[in-house]
Amino acid sequence: MNEEKINQARPKIKAGKWQVEDHAGGEDCCEALLFKMQAGLHEFSLPLSVVINCLWIAEKEGYVPPLSDQWWIDIRNAMS
Repeated sequence: MNEEKINQARPKIKAGKWQVEDHAGGEDCCEALLFKMQAGLHEFSLPLSVVINCLWIAEKEGYVPPLSDQWWIDIRNAMS
């Protein structure tokens, strides 16, 4: 049987720390925080909004425990 190798992205880690880009003070980017990721030799950035949306999907699908309505309100307010 021929099994396909899954190319899974992982956080880019340098000196034991996740690599992130803080764009909170920048005017040229609509995202405040970008997580640097790596899949093999390919590097890319994952915006915080995408991470939050993935968490929402995971919650709705039952993969993580429900978060309070107030938490979601606080996140929406913090990101707007």
